[in-house]
Amino acid sequence: MITSTHATEIPIYREDISLSDKDILTRYLDITKVPCSISSPLRDDDHNPSFSLTEWNGKVFWYDFGTGEHGTTIDLMMRLWDCDYKEALMKMKLDEGERIPHFNLVRKYKGKVHITSNSKIKVKVREWRAWDLEYWSSYGISQKMCIWCNVYPISHAFFTHDDENGIEQTICVPMDKYAYAYFEWKDGIESVKLYQPFSQKMKWLSKHDHSVWDLWKQAFAYAENKDDSCCIITSSRKDAMCLWQNLGVPAMSLQGEGYIPKPQVMKQVLERFKAVYLWYDNDFTHTNDNPGQDNAKKLIELYPALKNICIPEQFQSKDPSDLFKNWGKVAIKDVWNLQK
Repeated sequence: MITSTHATEIPIYREDISLSDKDILTRYLDITKVPCSISSPLRDDDHNPSFSLTEWNGKVFWYDFGTGEHGTTIDLMMRLWDCDYKEALMKMKLDEGERIPHFNLVRKYKGKVHITSNSKIKVKVREWRAWDLEYWSSYGISQKMCIWCNVYPISHAFFTHDDENGIEQTICVPMDKYAYAYFEWKDGIESVKLYQPFSQKMKWLSKHDHSVWDLWKQAFAYAENKDDSCCIITSSRKDAMCLWQNLGVPAMSLQGEGYIPKPQVMKQVLERFKAVYLWYDNDFTHTNDNPGQDNAKKLIELYPALKNICIPEQFQSKDPSDLFKNWGKVAIKDVWNLQK
């Protein structure tokens, strides 16, 4: 839902929004043609498009045949964002770059999303907000580093797949306030991973397969003209970004600590970098179960040239990004300098 402080004190009207109804639909729902029928953006179970958009007298109206609901374009935005009329208009002004005092947006995620091998994911990238910068900086990661690593805040995700009749269907899902897309390109093919750090329903959703390395291209590009460059293989893109920014050492990550890279791929890594370190999770809270360090040991048995970095239990931090958040940059450097 949208929460606001003294929102009623801020006058705003439909005429204050420069976007037409069609512009609003294109911007927030990726709809470029009216009239049309789509899967309802208000229901995640609408597999046969039953949501109609029509135009009359320069305005766009919608009708959901599954529920009988209908209304104007602004009504639709109100339902999507779980807010009132004035708050919907203020959100649009914010997205146009207008600064409105005493206003904070929190989106409500509804339903569940299931993807299959033939599903496609597209996202609506939004502008960076103060809360985004605060979130990433708490892990020692700047906006510049996020952009360089192809991490962007998003407002909506679009899930497209072919139904049993081979007809393409698309479902639109509003994302949380804190929602980000991780982009990667492998063999010229784009894939995306969605990350909502505070979501209870959909924290992760990914189209990356096990062969995709996060930040592979950036790490190799960084080391292209540096003969003495080392690198770190860690557990996640967030950890890799944290280590890279705070140590100045290129870092990459697999799609999971349990994945074993192909020999020819590891050969490229070991030949290109002077030294290669593993910095996996240390699940010190479990007496007999420490999967991060167990997987590190397995990988080192296969590739003895790898060197292991392990966060000491005294820091009570499972991974590098948590280490920074709990103890700051000095702790990251101390662990690195003592074990490398």
